Amino acid sequence: MYGINLRTIVVVLGMILLGVTISTAIDIPTNAMSDSDEMIGIEPSSVEVQSAASFVGTWVNTNPNARGMIKFVITKNRLRGYMFHGYGKCSPTPCDWGSVPLVLYSNSVSSLNDIAGTSKYNFTFKNTLVTLRLVNTTLMRANDYNQFTDASARHNYFEENMLFKKKVLISAPIKLSPPNGSVFSHFPRTTTLKWSAVPGVKNYTVEVDCYHCCQVNKWCTDVNRTWQVVPGLTQTNYTFNFVGAQPGRWRVWAVDADGKASPKSSWWYFSYTK
Repeated sequence: MYGINLRTIVVVLGMILLGVTISTAIDIPTNAMSDSDEMIGIEPSSVEVQSAASFVGTWVNTNPNARGMIKFVITKNRLRGYMFHGYGKCSPTPCDWGSVPLVLYSNSVSSLNDIAGTSKYNFTFKNTLVTLRLVNTTLMRANDYNQFTDASARHNYFEENMLFKKKVLISAPIKLSPPNGSVFSHFPRTTTLKWSAVPGVKNYTVEVDCYHCCQVNKWCTDVNRTWQVVPGLTQTNYTFNFVGAQPGRWRVWAVDADGKASPKSSWWYFSYTK
């Protein structure tokens, strides 16, 4: 009566059901990207905390028998940006590849956390592309792709490498004042110690030792005691009032962000006459 038969109704219902199926099939979950990352073994949370500063340092191949790239040094130059200096396996000393620009990459255009990089070498007989990928702040995956440009008929090849960042031992601060052997006669016995800054450290610790304070004719450290130890100093100076008219001495050391201390400086001596 209304010009609609049973076949038309069936077709319309089929189209509606098909639309629901298609809509469901293309509904991409919000965590799809993180699921993808887990599939390839990347932990987004650990990668995201990295930055360009993590690249700087000396990196050494974890395989001591590696035949290609055995280490590289990454530096930041104020004028040229980040630079890559590679070294290859040679005897008796490593082959110096020279220094070339390093281009860094984040995992999106909106991120400032660089986690990968590339450098290119044009040798007389081959071109080498080096790709870098941070695993964490102390471990990096570095692959080199080698394309021969001479007439040797050698086949192009690539190498996979894993390198660790060589730990740089922080140096002891250099003592500046008062000069070693200084003799003072002022009162109160206000004493200011000064030393040079050590790049990249978190703070400093000063130790002041006293003669006669713990035992007659002995330094406190001679009898396994301390007179004054002051940790956590963020400035390169420390002011205190000394105890009496007698000899004293002091030393200083630096502490990095991991809590590791530099070697202690040698003792510098001073004394008060009143």
